Amino acid sequence: MSNKLRIETKVRRLIFYIQDIEKGLLQIPPFHRGKIWNNEQRKDLFDSIKKGYPIGSVLLWQPNERIFDKSIEKIGCYTINSEDIADFSYIIDGVQRLSTLFCCLIDPDKTQLAVDKTEWQKEFFICYDLEKEEFFIPRTSNIELYQIPTYKLIDTKAAFEFYRELNKQNYSEEQIEEYMDRYENLSTTLVDYSLPANLMIGGSLEDAVNIFVTTNSKGSNSSPDWMVSALSYNKDNKNFALATQINTLLEQLKTYNFDSVTREWIFQCIINSFGKPFFDQKNMFEVLVKRPEFVETCKNTLENIKKAVQFLFEELLVIDSKLLPYGNQLVFITDFFNQVVNPTETHIQKLKDWFWITTYASYFTIYALSKQREAYYQFQKFIADENENPVYNDKPDLPFDVTEFPNKIFFGSVRAKALLLFMLNYANDFQKVDALEVERLNLNYLFFDVKDEKGNFPPESAVPIIEMMQSKFPKTKDMSFLLKEYNEGYEKYFLSKEMYFIFNSLEKGDKKNQIFYIRKHLIVEAERTFVKKLGLNYDDTRFSSVFTGITIIS
Repeated sequence: MSNKLRIETKVRRLIFYIQDIEKGLLQIPPFHRGKIWNNEQRKDLFDSIKKGYPIGSVLLWQPNERIFDKSIEKIGCYTINSEDIADFSYIIDGVQRLSTLFCCLIDPDKTQLAVDKTEWQKEFFICYDLEKEEFFIPRTSNIELYQIPTYKLIDTKAAFEFYRELNKQNYSEEQIEEYMDRYENLSTTLVDYSLPANLMIGGSLEDAVNIFVTTNSKGSNSSPDWMVSALSYNKDNKNFALATQINTLLEQLKTYNFDSVTREWIFQCIINSFGKPFFDQKNMFEVLVKRPEFVETCKNTLENIKKAVQFLFEELLVIDSKLLPYGNQLVFITDFFNQVVNPTETHIQKLKDWFWITTYASYFTIYALSKQREAYYQFQKFIADENENPVYNDKPDLPFDVTEFPNKIFFGSVRAKALLLFMLNYANDFQKVDALEVERLNLNYLFFDVKDEKGNFPPESAVPIIEMMQSKFPKTKDMSFLLKEYNEGYEKYFLSKEMYFIFNSLEKGDKKNQIFYIRKHLIVEAERTFVKKLGLNYDDTRFSSVFTGITIIS
């Protein structure tokens, strides 16, 4: 039989896709276990259909023979046994849309399929409020008569029962007519809504993946893990789906507040683990996935990403992914743990110094690609020998310059992150923490009413706190209460006795500016001392002796 690929485009009514999934004629391949939609995304889908907006096409694949031993049985809250179906197609793109529509538009009390009623109630019991004219997910099964489950909107018998119930409960003729008009209009929209499908017939798995990547470059879930999961799936690796493995990792990283780290950086870590800089291996997955060690390397790297994150969290107090200055740092540190199973104290200290130097020197910004390669190879020498310096400097006789003190606190600035991390570590005497005892980052401000004209807080107002499981501080963004009584222990937050006297002796007037001026000096001096020990140059002239640019907003 010829395995030549051909593509047909069909436009079908939505209801036929739902029926085909129920019959097992549309199946989900086993590697396709990416991120599941949330309730807002599901409601948005129905809103788009209601407005007549296009929701995109779906990509289906009908191979000449069954490619996988088994398809995914669980589609949303329903279980479908489709092993004995011969004439079927795989859903390559459109899984979340079709599974959402299927689970919401199938009546759970009429189908022969097994259904998880708890999951259905929580995620797929979408109703339409005829009064407010909006979709919603009720918290309980007790809904008003005019709140219609979506599956009833495509059931003509349900429409008649609704009309009869409105009459029975003595609704006015005007109200009944309004409700029925809205019901019938939406019902017609759903029943008549058409969805285009590109159907690939024949061809190989590689053909299907390549077409998906080409046609879905702007898709919401077109991350590389889907492609890799597909290409790496075979009889030997049928329990390995990279998308699922990454989802599991992100779930584990919640302990370290790193579950929002991008999948892109996870992929850079995986690519980098194959022995060349990740920036030299772009679009290499189709090649890497065919290597015999691919699956084992992926598993090992994912485990070591977790070790790298734990190192960042516990040793450097990067207690939230938004504090990570550069994604490259995660890539390099993961590579370190990939190769060094039992790091020494020397390893750890040099790795910490490398982190601080690369952060303060804007290391991954100042170098062109050729210099970044040199930085990569220098780091590899350090991995091989703990006595090597992990930091590459193209001008070894000149120390790196620390970039200027930030003028505001925001997480888009590497320099602002460097300052927050320094303040967190300074307050903790640069000691290691236990991730199991830390709750999260609590970014507060000495005076919450002091911002610039754009609403930004000055760095000298920042009071970053490690919120422990047993927190000592009240939950407030304004930390001025720390100045009401002098406490020597608060000096670790750059709060001096002089600032205490100013706060309690002067009238409102200028005292906040005076306190900020003193605090900025304290922070700068402590930061200068710290970075000079790292061999960095901290330019004294950058710190102005005049405090300006702050507007007090009462």
